[in-house]
Amino acid sequence: MAISFVKKLKDVTPQNSVKFLLHQHLNGAEPARPLKRIHASELTKEAGFCPRYYALHDVTKKKPKDRWLTTSENVTFRMGRDLQDAVVHWFADMGKAIAHWQCLGCGHMHQFTLRPHKCEICGSKSFKPDEVRFESAISGASCGIDMLVNLGEPKLRPVEIKTMEKDQFKELKAPLAEHKQRTNLYLRIIDESEQHWSNLVNTQKATVLYVSKSGYGCSDPGLAKRGLSEKFSPFKEWDITRDDKLTEEPTRRSLIVKNFREKLIGMPCGICTTSMSKRAIGCEFKAACWSGDYPPEFEWCPK
Repeated sequence: MAISFVKKLKDVTPQNSVKFLLHQHLNGAEPARPLKRIHASELTKEAGFCPRYYALHDVTKKKPKDRWLTTSENVTFRMGRDLQDAVVHWFADMGKAIAHWQCLGCGHMHQFTLRPHKCEICGSKSFKPDEVRFESAISGASCGIDMLVNLGEPKLRPVEIKTMEKDQFKELKAPLAEHKQRTNLYLRIIDESEQHWSNLVNTQKATVLYVSKSGYGCSDPGLAKRGLSEKFSPFKEWDITRDDKLTEEPTRRSLIVKNFREKLIGMPCGICTTSMSKRAIGCEFKAACWSGDYPPEFEWCPK
């Protein structure tokens, strides 16, 4: 029966379809991100951040689940990453973008610098930008900054780059709430970081730059007012002024994980009310969480 099924599957498998080959190549499991770092992007997700999830990972040594990505998801994510890299390169062309730059010839990373003219190791002139990372010495929260830009200000401006489908981009009237909170958290993390170049970065103001995946974007009368003979822009930007009130809760939750790892507190409670809640059902640590083997020792009262 199994042999017959395989034969039938082979009979309907295209032998000369480039489309089929792409689907076959692009859909698959994406390795889960390690939980060693407490990422700002996880802290600001709408579903909420669970400190107990990280604590159970530490004590059980169980790896988080890989995520299955469809072909469409992989293509969408790749378009976003490539467009984001392009923006950094455009600012590098202007001599304004500070980032880490990985040599595509030998892999050497040139840290916290303008894009090099050539690699100091192999002489290659091809580079890929990489985000500059910071970690709060207070809460343990970590973030990666898409780009730091020299705008002629006393310190470098952090820029968060977000790519969007054209219809969502056209409707955008203000930065999305999650992006506003996350960018605020970035500013706080940089300020609390002991990274030796954090004092070169503005920790009071950042920019969220939205980029339309359609080159035309939408009409922008402001271009003509600035003397540009263009009617459409694929870019929208908003300045984010730091407001620590927006980041008190994610910072508090990150601190719980940090304190647990430093053995300052016991096992924290979770955020699921029952083992049958939607989040609990999909959690890879559900069995450990509700087994009774790891009773909560630190009640932090989720808000």
